Amino acid sequence: MSELSELRTRYEDFQRAEIALYAISVDSVYSHGAFAESLGGLPFELLADFERKVVSEWGVRRDDVPGYAGMPLRTVFILDSEGVIRWRWVRSKEEPLPNPDLVLEQARLVAGLPNEESPETA
Repeated sequence: MSELSELRTRYEDFQRAEIALYAISVDSVYSHGAFAESLGGLPFELLADFERKVVSEWGVRRDDVPGYAGMPLRTVFILDSEGVIRWRWVRSKEEPLPNPDLVLEQARLVAGLPNEESPETA
């Protein structure tokens, strides 16, 4: 399972809350179709950061893996309506995948929306 697969499971909840979801990859736009297909499709747009500008500017660029300069840390960002980063999750050994309920909760808070119970806890 990947970060994108986890968020895909709650995509309709993000849509209902009018919260946009985008994924960014340092791979070329040409590889995105095959990648999305390998995950069974993605309902949100996969953007290319082939020049690694976003990963550098947002502080998640890794240059410690030989042969993969500019590879990003696996990260989920929540931006406000002005494009300011207000929350982020970074992959760790303890938390290898984001909790989609927490991401949705934090996105709702940043958007100023009332929080709702997740289907799992309702």
